[in-house]
Amino acid sequence: MSPEEKAKEIYWKYFQLVADGSHPEENAKDCTLIAVDEILNHHSTEQGLYRIDRYYWQEVKTQIEKL
Repeated sequence: MSPEEKAKEIYWKYFQLVADGSHPEENAKDCTLIAVDEILNHHSTEQGLYRIDRYYWQEVKTQIEKL
């Protein structure tokens, strides 16, 4: 996927959540989960220049889900 395609994909994921605007806490949580999933999914499917601590980011995701 090109950078332009990825940018549009992420943009529309967020847009769909915030367009409603009636549940800001839930929208913020969902947006944060999108960001963490992008980190986890990108590095699990591609060889990136940077290595991430998958355990750390999975724990971040778990904590967000508890909010």
